[in-house]
Amino acid sequence: MEVYLITWKGTYNIMVAQYHNHHQLSTLQIATFGSDGQEGVALGIRSFPVQKLALICFDNDKNKAEEFSRRIKSVLGMPITINLVTKENVIRDTMERVNEILNLEGKNFQQVLMNISSGDKLIGCAALSAAFINGIKAFGMDSTKSVPLLMPVLKLSYNEIVSGAKIKILKAIDSVGGTVDSLDRLEQVAGIGKPLLSYHVQGGKDSKGLADLGLIEVDRGDRGKIIINLTTLGKLLVSSNTLSNNNP
Repeated sequence: MEVYLITWKGTYNIMVAQYHNHHQLSTLQIATFGSDGQEGVALGIRSFPVQKLALICFDNDKNKAEEFSRRIKSVLGMPITINLVTKENVIRDTMERVNEILNLEGKNFQQVLMNISSGDKLIGCAALSAAFINGIKAFGMDSTKSVPLLMPVLKLSYNEIVSGAKIKILKAIDSVGGTVDSLDRLEQVAGIGKPLLSYHVQGGKDSKGLADLGLIEVDRGDRGKIIINLTTLGKLLVSSNTLSNNNP
């Protein structure tokens, strides 16, 4: 396999050398992107294998991301996608974009890496959280901006923490728009009886409920009716590879 080594000098001065490596894993790199720190994306390309690059950036950085992509493509011919997030919902949007990328592309590659060395700090924090949720190796740059720093990866076993019944409830709430206005309605969509529903929602002495785990919010409506909403984390877990790959 012929691979390209990129050395970054200045903002756009790219020097290219070729080398051969026959043992690389096919790799998708997801990289946060911003006006500053673009050398961090190049560092990731230089330091780790990559066959496709997915950039995540604010919508107002789209033009700069497109220009950056054109320059990389002109040298490497590498496919690159640009995934936009809004400043108003940066945490939620970033985590959702990561899940969308993984659901669309994850199965096409042997490994996925997360590069958080460029872009806004909040985008980087959200991307790192998404990496933890999905068990993705993540890296940034050291203080010299020349050496990648690998982040510790915690492969969260949500299929052990969140039982199959709880996952079924989460997916049922998600299937009707993320909100149910009563336990009666949840019983209908989830196909689980009220006593068991109450146990999984509120928890018990020996088990945390979905509310305790931060996956749903429970409010009281008119006449004491229970209103249940999926939280952002709940929505992310429903759509994440971690749950979809381990549960029906």
